[in-house]
Amino acid sequence: MNQLFFLAMMMSSLSAPNVDLTKDQLSIDLQQAQTLVLSDPARCVEITSAFLVRTANNPKQIISNRQDYGYREPMLSFGTIAQATGAHLLKGECLIQLAQHRLADQELQQALALASKEKQPELQAQSLYLMLRNKALLGSGRDYVPLRTQLDQLLGATALKNSPLQVYSRLLRITDLIESHQFEEAKQRLSESRQWARTIGDSKAQAWVDAVSGDLYHALRQPQLALGDYISAQQQARPLADPLFLGLLANQIVDLYQEEQEPQKALQYANEAANYFHALGNPVLLSQALTVLARLNRTQGDMNMALVYFFNALDLLDEGHQRIQVAQLKYEIGKTYLQNGNLPLARSYLSAARQAHRAEDDKRPLIDTLLLLGELHLKQKEAAIAILQLENALDLANQIADTGRQFQIYRLLSLAYEQKDYLLQALESYKRFHQLSEQISQQQVALEQEAIRDNYTQVEREQQIKSLELSLENSRHQQERYLWSSVITGLLLAFFIYLFFTLWLRLKSARQQARFLGEATLKEPRSGLANWQRLMNRWPKEMAKRQQQSERWYLNELTEGEFDDKLHYLLFKVPFLANNLERHGYQLARDIETAFGDYVAGLTPPDGRIYDLREGHLLYVVPQRHVAQLHQLARELLEQLAAFPCAQPIDRRISLGIVSHPFLPKAATALDHLGLFDLCYLALAGAIQLSERANQSAWLELAAIDCQQAAFFNGDVWQCCLMAIDKGLVKVNSSHDKQWINWPGLSRTKGTDDR
Repeated sequence: MNQLFFLAMMMSSLSAPNVDLTKDQLSIDLQQAQTLVLSDPARCVEITSAFLVRTANNPKQIISNRQDYGYREPMLSFGTIAQATGAHLLKGECLIQLAQHRLADQELQQALALASKEKQPELQAQSLYLMLRNKALLGSGRDYVPLRTQLDQLLGATALKNSPLQVYSRLLRITDLIESHQFEEAKQRLSESRQWARTIGDSKAQAWVDAVSGDLYHALRQPQLALGDYISAQQQARPLADPLFLGLLANQIVDLYQEEQEPQKALQYANEAANYFHALGNPVLLSQALTVLARLNRTQGDMNMALVYFFNALDLLDEGHQRIQVAQLKYEIGKTYLQNGNLPLARSYLSAARQAHRAEDDKRPLIDTLLLLGELHLKQKEAAIAILQLENALDLANQIADTGRQFQIYRLLSLAYEQKDYLLQALESYKRFHQLSEQISQQQVALEQEAIRDNYTQVEREQQIKSLELSLENSRHQQERYLWSSVITGLLLAFFIYLFFTLWLRLKSARQQARFLGEATLKEPRSGLANWQRLMNRWPKEMAKRQQQSERWYLNELTEGEFDDKLHYLLFKVPFLANNLERHGYQLARDIETAFGDYVAGLTPPDGRIYDLREGHLLYVVPQRHVAQLHQLARELLEQLAAFPCAQPIDRRISLGIVSHPFLPKAATALDHLGLFDLCYLALAGAIQLSERANQSAWLELAAIDCQQAAFFNGDVWQCCLMAIDKGLVKVNSSHDKQWINWPGLSRTKGTDDR
């Protein structure tokens, strides 16, 4: 049994959903795995397997639920028995989705053993519940009784009185009763389940009770009651945002409307099912829903739309892992082309389907494919090839004693023999066709008589028809009342549509202008470089990302090496930009700044960004991983900026202050962007002193030593950094002698403020 069959038959054979584990029972990675159970079960198995391998290799890191631990900091390196049990449960669920039921049973057995050892009744009950669902797929019904007995004992405890399993375990039993045609007992247990669902106040459980009630009425051949329960379940499930359940309900409603010969309603709910499975992200279920849509469109004669859905469904499948489904889709595509009259394409796809079914030794689909190929060759006047295909199909049908397919084969064989002028064989085939036709007619009559004898069903249906007739009569009166309202509403709607498109065009134009203005506000008008506003738009995200990575680096205790994902902030002071207007006048100064902006933009390497902060300040931001030697990069940038070609006399003594973020890797959140800029300007102040003393370009870097000193920067960052430099907590690297710097002179003393 493959994954597609398991999911498609969930309500009728499994009758209840998975029960999600709580956050206390899962680690962070296992919580991610739980979200992938339906959309990507293979990835879910990888995550849970990695967790179990990690805990198996480090058994000392498993903390018992009964063990007292008060020190919470290293919990990222530890797991609990509940988490290990949850990992086994999740892995079991994912293996069920992948149709690996025996491996799933082994994982669930381990989960049950762990939960029993640690006396965790909730996890024990969940393990038994999933084992029962898995046993249904394996077909090992003889193991049901001990598992059910053990689960009933656990659910009888006070701790699980309000558990959804009180309902779901009963629904599993009801499904078994429906399959064994024990309808009266199923009705009694369904009433009990409904009462339990109301008691625990779980809307999801109540929706599942209605869904299983629909299954019961469907089995009793009471489609209207089944449809009412399915629609009730769908209305209760919509606020829960459960696309799988809603999609499965839509599938059941589609089947009912198809049985009732209402293709338009079936098509409506088939579209809903496809939308739900698309939101779920499960390609196999979505492919199945698209296949149903294609068949419905083909039934109504829309061959082009049917082909679109068939090809979309085919694109979602992996031919290496879903060969049977791919072969069936190729058969459907070939059948559609055959009905549409495109015989070459029909032949191509039907031949591919035949080869796939023959390789899988799947007789019934192979017979159907051979039948269509025979019909195709008849249309192409290739009676000999058609006879060969149909005789092969007849041999297979005889092997499995399939009367319905034999009936179709003999009909086509009689036509093929007649086309080939083999009149005796055509007569014999037609006689066999006539005999099987009478046999099938007798079987249909017997079924009709059995349906007539079902008086209860017939009375129910008559009552429902009368009720519908009354509703129809009322609706006719309402149609006349709403006729003029509809006309007026249509006119108003046309007016509002016109108004909407007019406003939409104006809004589009306004948005385009706003986008142009927004881009212009992010650039410095004179130099054309990115400005302070663009920096502030990007800075919080960059800081938050580095802070998070720094915290992970520290919490994972990977402290053997330094944190290697910093951002280097290089703050330049270009003196000829600060007094440019006063020295050269407005027009010449603007030309110099524009030329300088173009020059700097050409120097900026692809892995770095540069910002013009006005007043002669430039900020260059580059990730640490893109810089081999920071000090060498500083020297190169100083040389390149000083080499700016300009015919006017300018001051080429460039100063550079360097600070990296996170400044404190072990306490990344200790400094915000304002504090970080204080450090950049402090480093630049020291570099300016060096540049004035040496009469040439100079750089200076501030870097915190590798220790925990977040509390030292609590307060005025400028003053705290000066104190840290004085105490040796902040290292100073520079291009010239550090002794030339007068750090006390940079202190924010009262006298300095007055000056």
